[in-house]
Amino acid sequence: MATEPLDDEIAPDAHGLYDATWNEERWRDLAYQLVADGLVTWREIATTLLGELNPPQVGTSIASSDKSKFGFKRNHATIHPGASFMPYVMTWFYATSGRCLDCGTRLDLQADHVDGRENHTDPMDADWLDNMALRCRRHNVAKRKSHVARAGRTLLPAQQALMWILLEIKPVTMRDLARLCRIYGMTMADIRFQEAWAMAIWLEREGHYRIAKDSDHYDLVLWPDNAVTRRFATSDPAPDSATILASAVAGDEIFCFFASSDGTATDVRFFQYPLIEIPFTYELGDRRVTDIAIWPNQSGGSPLPPRNRALHNWVVRRENQVVQLSPTGVSFAGPPTGRTYGGTRLKVKDVRDLSLTVK
Repeated sequence: MATEPLDDEIAPDAHGLYDATWNEERWRDLAYQLVADGLVTWREIATTLLGELNPPQVGTSIASSDKSKFGFKRNHATIHPGASFMPYVMTWFYATSGRCLDCGTRLDLQADHVDGRENHTDPMDADWLDNMALRCRRHNVAKRKSHVARAGRTLLPAQQALMWILLEIKPVTMRDLARLCRIYGMTMADIRFQEAWAMAIWLEREGHYRIAKDSDHYDLVLWPDNAVTRRFATSDPAPDSATILASAVAGDEIFCFFASSDGTATDVRFFQYPLIEIPFTYELGDRRVTDIAIWPNQSGGSPLPPRNRALHNWVVRRENQVVQLSPTGVSFAGPPTGRTYGGTRLKVKDVRDLSLTVK
């Protein structure tokens, strides 16, 4: 696993995707593409930027802060008794550079404590104008206790990163979008990914996006690290270093296989995944294409079997079919139950004797 970046450094191998390596020309080309695809107009781009350049209520949010929660007015009164607070706020505001203290942007600025309130026994002791600075939303959020461990792992704030992943990498399932967002370093609840997925649904209705469906057919691709991904069925050859495990498999089928951690009878496990849960293959810059094969959870996920395991045998079945493991006599039918991504442990003497049969 990659180590956490220091300070606010963006570590490409930590967030895993490739927007941090983009130069100005790539970002300009993306803007042109968004207009060419009809997602936005140049007028909308310009007016949105004008809105982001306006720092709304940065000063007034301090001046009107709740006395029961913040000490700005209390502290001001101790050194300027009877004096109106608002003129002092605006003097502070005008004296700033109008840029984020960390990255220099003029967009989406917020007032932020230089010395955090969490560093004081009484948080209100931090509420002085000379302890305030302007930071953009990304760098303000990155200082929060809940985010500081992952600060610097992403180039874009979550709101923008969600759309960048959706429109640039073009995940074809909502589950893949969530996986990519987790790799990127996002830690918010999955509902945020579901909301972002609405853009894919809207664009598909207009013929500008493709979403995978059960009615489609897929190729299963086996990679050198034993990870399995899928792609839409095609006559194209396998990607470099990969092999085609199965071709033109229906989207409503279930991929069943057994694998072991060391290639022998030790720790043999049986796994089954609906095809709709198997990730697609995407270009991920310098990151391994199979790194999307993790389950999206906030602890970072675990490899999707059989990655890092020896794949011994597999079959594809429909939900109304039964898969039987010989000679154990164990059988599985119906939809896979639960989320047993760790697989079902099998007791066998020789893994070479195991076989799968669909009935």
